[in-house]
Parts: sequence; C-alpha cells; structure tokens
Amino acid sequence: MSRNNAILWILLLMMILLNADQMVMAPNIGRIEQEFGIGDREIGYIAGSFTIIGAILSLIWGFLADKYNRKKLLLISVLVGEIPCFLSAFATNYPQLFLLRALTGIGIGAVFPVVFSYASDIFTENERAKVNAILSTAISIGAILGMVIAGFTGETLGWRLPFVIVSLPNLLFVLLFFFLAEEPKRGEAEVAVGELVKRGKEYRTQIKLSDYLDLFKIKTNLVLFIQGILGTVPWGAIPYFLVEFLQRYKGLDQNKATLVFIFFGVGNVFGIFFGGMLGGILYKIKKSYMSLFSAIMTTIGAFLVLAVLNLPAVENTGGFVLISLLGMGAAATASMTGPNMKTMLMNVNIPENRGRIFSVFNLTDSLGTGVGKVFAGSVSATLGSLSAAMNISAFFWIPCAIVLLFAVYTLSNDVERLHRKMELVARTMGD
Repeated sequence: MSRNNAILWILLLMMILLNADQMVMAPNIGRIEQEFGIGDREIGYIAGSFTIIGAILSLIWGFLADKYNRKKLLLISVLVGEIPCFLSAFATNYPQLFLLRALTGIGIGAVFPVVFSYASDIFTENERAKVNAILSTAISIGAILGMVIAGFTGETLGWRLPFVIVSLPNLLFVLLFFFLAEEPKRGEAEVAVGELVKRGKEYRTQIKLSDYLDLFKIKTNLVLFIQGILGTVPWGAIPYFLVEFLQRYKGLDQNKATLVFIFFGVGNVFGIFFGGMLGGILYKIKKSYMSLFSAIMTTIGAFLVLAVLNLPAVENTGGFVLISLLGMGAAATASMTGPNMKTMLMNVNIPENRGRIFSVFNLTDSLGTGVGKVFAGSVSATLGSLSAAMNISAFFWIPCAIVLLFAVYTLSNDVERLHRKMELVARTMGD
C-alpha cells in the first residue's frame, strides 16, 4: 500500500468517528426529551445549531486551510469536536446539551474543508472520484455507527454512554495521522504545474479573505451551492428523525426501528461508494455525464423515499423486510450525488482555493441539513405530525435535481478553464 493510500484510510477512520458524533443522539430522542422536559422543536434546535454554527465557522477554517499547515489544523479541529462530544455525556440540562452539541458541530465543520483540501493535493484529477467516494462513504458509515451504538445501548445503558464511546477513539487516529502524514505541496497533483512542483519549483499563492467572492464567479460552483442547500434538507430531516418516525407511525420498537435505519444506512454507504465510482467512469467518458447522472439518481431517490415513508404500518415479518429493503434501495439511489459534487468542486477550482471552496460547500450543505432538522422538528410541532414533516422534506430533492441539470452545461467549460490557467501558471514557474 502506498503512503498516500495509507493516509487516505486513516482519514476515512477519522471521518467515520466524527460523523458518528452527528447521529449519536438520534435513537434516543424520546429519552432525552423526557429527561429534560423538552419536545421535537427543541431537539430540532440542537440538531440545527450543531450543523449551521459549525458550517459558518468552517468558512474561517477553509481560509486557514488554504494558507497554513493542514496537519496542525486537522489536529486542532478534531480536538475541538471530540472533547465537547465526550462532555455531552455529562450534560445536566437542556442549555448545557445545546452548547456542547454546538461546540461539537464547530469541530466537524472545521475538519471538512481541511480534509478535502489535503486530499486534493495528494491525488490527481483522475483519482479524485475514487477518493471522494471513499471519504464521502465515511459520512454514511459514521451515521450508521452512531445510530447502532446509541440505538442498541439506549434501552439498557441510557443515552449518555454513546457520546463517550464515539469520541475517545478518534483522539488516537488524529495523533496517528499527525505523526505519519506529510504536508503536501500545493499544486503537486495538478495538470501542467504538478511536475514542476515535484522538481522543486514553488507554486506561489497569495490568499485574501476577499477572494471568497471570486468563488461565486465560477458557474459550476454556484450551481452546486444552490443544489447543496436544496438537496440536504431531506438528508437533515429524514435520517435524524427516522427511528422516531418508525416507532410512532410504523409500529416498530426501538431495536427494529434501528435495524431499519441500518438498512437505510447500508444503502447510503453503497450508494455513495458506487455512485462516486460510476460518476468517475462517466466523467472520463464525458465530463457532463457526471452531472446528468447525479440529477437522474436524485429524482429516482426522491420517489423511492416517499414510497418508504408512506408504506402502511408494519404488521408482520414481510412488512418489516419490505420497508427495510425498500429503504435501503431508496437511500442508495438518493445518495449517489454526494461524492460527485465534491469531485466537480475539486476539478474546477485552483489549488489555493480548495479549502475555501469546501468551506462554502460545507456551509451550503450544512445550511440545508440544519434547516432540514429545524424544519422537520418545527413542522412536526406545528402540524402535530412528524409524518407530514418527513414527506414535505423529501420533496426538496425534486428542485435539487432540476438545479443539477444546469451543471451539465457548465462543468466541461469550467474544467477546461482551470486547465488553461494551470498551463499559464506553469509557464511562469518554468521561467
């Protein structure tokens, strides 16, 4: 195994545990509400603040990732995330839990632009689809891990211990990464300039906060930002409230509801991985096919998820199997878009902008996810129906797919624009 691939797998493990932090509350929502005397609305506020505050502060981290040592930034951001996650186990009231979850979200938001900026400088354009499939899969695996740990221990050990279980191991992985990984040189994996950087030429960059505005001049970036907000609303609402929804409306106990979620999560893992791989194959045939593929899969996924949400209550083993398998297929289809978005972003943005572009993308995605959680909690409280909230959330995938179609027309031009820019930079470096 090459050094880069070994580092990739360490990053994968870190991302899995960080994303387990996000879902570790979800199976025990009812217990937390009962202990603290709160309802779905307050849980939605916790989940929303976790996501949105972290995403906003990740803008700063994206700027730092484009300017400073990413190994050190990764160590700091993981500590910022995992220490409050550990302390969440000892919260004694709602305000304490709210604050600690918000702090955990800051750490997770900070990690996102650092990891993808780092990866884009050690893997080339043709390798990035595979890398993004692997790293994006970590998000789904982490969600499953958090749900499994919390779902199967909640009834016997309570809702607190899972916070400890998912937070402590990551401290070891981030230290392992820090001592084994090397800080990559910017531009080393790029067309035209990569070979010059490897021969010792310096890829000079100047980073200013005002450069954030330039990111919005790239059409593909703008398309992906908009679809990110729309497409993550259902990803914020549906997985987070799924176990509670299945218990309330489908007649399942917590263990069976958690099993259904696991099927949903497994489908998500397969969808992200194979969606990223298929997107990479299509990209090599014709770049615009990656965008078209993503739009089609998002649409199909929306209707499959709606079918799952509106199945009748489970009355026998056959019904349980049906809802589990259909849920797995729905999640697999809907999730195929995610890794391809990251590949497109890497391939249309210059190396010194990638920390910031992923911080903005994380912001738009997280705004959608956070809004989805708050939206579902608020609609459930207002209408008295979590089922209605989940169904309305799923419909957001339709306009998301429509927006993705615009990337069919912008992606190829933006990739070629980046190649031309790198060739011009290479000429100045060779002087």
